[in-house]
Amino acid sequence: MMSREEARRTLLLYRPGTADAAEPEIAEALEVAKQDAELSSWLAQHCAQQEILRARMRSIPVPAALKEQIISERPFPPQGRFNRRALLLAAASISILLVVWRVAVVWHQHPSDDTFANYRARMVKAALRGYSMDFESSNPEKIRDFLAQQTASENYKVPAGLGKATPTGCAIEDWQGAKVAMLCFRAGTAASASGKSDIWLFVVDRDSVKGAPTAGSPVFAKVNKLMTATWTEGGKLYLLGTIGDEELVRRWL
Repeated sequence: MMSREEARRTLLLYRPGTADAAEPEIAEALEVAKQDAELSSWLAQHCAQQEILRARMRSIPVPAALKEQIISERPFPPQGRFNRRALLLAAASISILLVVWRVAVVWHQHPSDDTFANYRARMVKAALRGYSMDFESSNPEKIRDFLAQQTASENYKVPAGLGKATPTGCAIEDWQGAKVAMLCFRAGTAASASGKSDIWLFVVDRDSVKGAPTAGSPVFAKVNKLMTATWTEGGKLYLLGTIGDEELVRRWL
């Protein structure tokens, strides 16, 4: 069966209300979404955006007398004569327009901005949107072993302060083709969308994020509802976030 990320990439091309659902790959991806709460939520947003795009395209006014202008400027072959070349050109033009439209939708969903600011915003969004963990455990070593098996970063260093919090599991996020280890903790200090975690530590290879901090000293910033701390150590980029202020974040370092 497809993984969550494979299904998400496939569904970027899905247009609700069309024959797309009959295509084998899309049908399989839709089945995966039915069994995955996070992917199902994302799909609902994707479909809503598709409907908005359709509505905007339908609202574009057609210039008056456009049909007559096209007919007058483009002579047609005599009635009854089959012009295969003209039909092929028209079909090719329509195909190109569809490809351009689909590429525009994909770009809208995943902008090509691979900078540190965008990475930090994406990971914060992942923590806040409500998610399902790929592996649930309160055992740090079992979590590390799971991440190693999934080829995510297992050579990470958890800050000493996080020893006061209880591990709840982990998830794997995608960033420009690189796997990000999302370690989840519970300290009971703030509400969270999932109800299982209120502190999140993201770990990824630093080289996969352009403009990432090079110093080991944490850089603090409020992003959306989370206060974050970011630092680099041993070739890894660490992003720690929780709902609270800088003083609270420092407690977990």
